[in-house]
Amino acid sequence: MDDCVFCRIVSGEIPCWKVLETEHALAFLDLEPVMEYHTLVIPKAHYADLFSVPEDVLCQTGSAIKQVVRLYQDKLGIENMHLFNNSGKFARQTVFHLHFHIVPVGPGRPLAGFQKQPEMVREYPEMLRALGL
Repeated sequence: MDDCVFCRIVSGEIPCWKVLETEHALAFLDLEPVMEYHTLVIPKAHYADLFSVPEDVLCQTGSAIKQVVRLYQDKLGIENMHLFNNSGKFARQTVFHLHFHIVPVGPGRPLAGFQKQPEMVREYPEMLRALGL
């Protein structure tokens, strides 16, 4: 897609700080990091989000995520990290090309910005019923 920044990175039109590249996925450092080694992992093919990606492409992307995690563990000794994805505008997705964030954390380096909502636990029974569970 011509207007997709991640597709333009995959094509080489826009440079990136590449961490890993496989046949099907690309991992690179985020230009707006929240922590050192904040990395984005994307499928090379364009899929907007988790809802549109085929399972095999998701698995290939997951394999690349695991390779990055092992790399960070082996080379940097990183043993703690967040892995997350935002799918959809209400989930704060801003680039509509499927991507996963790897954010290493450690002592004295917590990730700020995740606000816990323990009161939501009261709604769990209804949530599970809505799923038929």
